[in-house]
Amino acid sequence: MKAALGAVLVVLAAAAVGCGGGTQADVAKGIPASSHASTPPLQGVPCFNGHQHIVDRKTLTRFHAVTAVRCTDGMRTYPGQGQWWAQFRQVAVGSVSGMQRYFEQPDEPPYHGACTSDLALVNVPTFVDSRGHWVIPHAPVDGCNHPIGYPHIRELERMRWRTFSVRKVKLQVSAKALAAHCSMGIKDLPAGGIGELSATSGGPLFQPAPKTVRVCIYRTPANDFEVGNFVRGFRLNASQTQRLLGAMTGGVPSGSCPNVRTFAWVGAPRERWAEVELGGCWRVGRTRPNYGLGSADPAVVSAILAGRDA
Repeated sequence: MKAALGAVLVVLAAAAVGCGGGTQADVAKGIPASSHASTPPLQGVPCFNGHQHIVDRKTLTRFHAVTAVRCTDGMRTYPGQGQWWAQFRQVAVGSVSGMQRYFEQPDEPPYHGACTSDLALVNVPTFVDSRGHWVIPHAPVDGCNHPIGYPHIRELERMRWRTFSVRKVKLQVSAKALAAHCSMGIKDLPAGGIGELSATSGGPLFQPAPKTVRVCIYRTPANDFEVGNFVRGFRLNASQTQRLLGAMTGGVPSGSCPNVRTFAWVGAPRERWAEVELGGCWRVGRTRPNYGLGSADPAVVSAILAGRDA
């Protein structure tokens, strides 16, 4: 069947969205000059988000664009503020005539044979003339309702873009978590966050044992033990690492154990990790090579992580 192309066309080869909405703004100073002697004002030029009026081909061919604006999104790290998902307003660098000619193409007649079902997307720009007037074009499609020339749309691939403003959208990793190399949330392994674990007889947690480990402390909501939220993180020295890992080698506790809200994630090189509850039965969720449920020595673990789980 023909692939349905969504009403909102976004980025080609990278995620992109319109620039409306956001929690905070961090606007760069100045607007970069294009190759033209006079750059039109761009502050009021919108990015395409699927809701603006799209001009027809005849209107576009009469429009003399001197530049274009688009929005893309991605991650950006702010010193002392963490890592944010952000939206970037960009202006075209150089002539946009070739890109405009691409969007002036008519749609191809519908193709009645077999079409691929992949969703092909392009980032539709907003064209701007020398007086600051703007239009948003229709993206021409082929007989399968894919952008014409996809995936090698040379007119779009050649265009260079320069970011002139950035808008924060959502905090992804806090400054503290970023500094500690911890994620903001993680499944509560001992409480069955990724399914019930089988019992183990204990033994070494990691083979070979690492010299140091990273520890990230998490706490779950009061009535939901599936995912813990980041509290704090730190790295242990060699002596602390040896003591902690040695205290996490017990077999599965006997009897029933209540779920505990606070737990520690212990990470070693080569993507090895385990989790230990900080309370209750002090259950240990083990990953490879001895995947399953074990236990820890409360006194030793408490002494090493004292004051860091509150």
